[in-house]
Amino acid sequence: MTPLAGLWYNTTINPAGGVIQIGGHFFMKSFTKIPESDEALATKLIGRGLIVDRPTILDALKAVGYFRLTGYLHPFKIPGTDNYRPGTTFDRLWSIYTFDRKLRLMAMDALARIEIAIRAQIVKGFSAAFPSNAFAYIEHMSLPGITTRRHTELLNSIHRAVKQSENAPDIRHLKSEYGVVDYPPIWNVLEHAPFGLVTLFYEGLAPQVKQGVANVFFMQPNAFGGVLMTFKNARNLCAHHSRFWNQHIQSRIATNLGVRPELNPLVDCLKAQPTKNFTTIFSVLSLCAHCLAYVRPQSQWRKRCAALLKTADLFILHGMGVPIDWQTRQLWEDACK
Repeated sequence: MTPLAGLWYNTTINPAGGVIQIGGHFFMKSFTKIPESDEALATKLIGRGLIVDRPTILDALKAVGYFRLTGYLHPFKIPGTDNYRPGTTFDRLWSIYTFDRKLRLMAMDALARIEIAIRAQIVKGFSAAFPSNAFAYIEHMSLPGITTRRHTELLNSIHRAVKQSENAPDIRHLKSEYGVVDYPPIWNVLEHAPFGLVTLFYEGLAPQVKQGVANVFFMQPNAFGGVLMTFKNARNLCAHHSRFWNQHIQSRIATNLGVRPELNPLVDCLKAQPTKNFTTIFSVLSLCAHCLAYVRPQSQWRKRCAALLKTADLFILHGMGVPIDWQTRQLWEDACK
């Protein structure tokens, strides 16, 4: 084992293979891949069976990059090999890439509106519970749903969020007018907090406050907490421009969201998932459609989303977890007319 100076602290490698140590982590296989030129990567893709002319693939590699592009080619691989199935064309690859970009923007549009509504409902419920104290969240007793340790983490996260937003007009005003620096009123906090912090804040709410927020969407409080985690994970994929259409969101959605009849169309769509070990993109879109119907009933998002899904073929729809009969399911039926 020899040291690899100047790359990682406390790092050793074995040029002949075997155990690698990086900090306190050990890896059993040497990583030997090195960066390659676009020319070499184009040759590799063509050699693996991608049907494309060289100028086109070089343009795509320049615009998108090899790692992102090949993520869309994984479904076309011949199992056990690096080669692509016969007939795999760049035009097919690019049509999926373009659809995915449109789908990601569509999902982000819905998630942004829902997120804003959730923030507003938490502020409303929390402020009603502590009408004379806009800073009540600083005390752990105001957020009994989380431990003392997690409450401390929440306060640290709030401090970082406020610090990063110190040039925002409302934060500057609080500092100059009232001397408020680290912990502003609850409404300012939830305006600048990242969505992960919003989900933690919801988790900490007292049961009656949590119930009030979840009631807006006709869900039970604990079930709505799981929905928030799904929204957070889906939002992160969209915000980082990640491949979206065939992702498996690593948070589970239960079908027992509550007993209100308003949930029946949504639950019908969620039951279409082939497994409950993860959340499909179709389930995410169905959750968005349900939530938007109650926070922005005048929105045409569901109709626009349905129109986009209609442009997808069965291969894409299957990757998203969309059932064959999705257009006749109650949640989506009106939007498909």
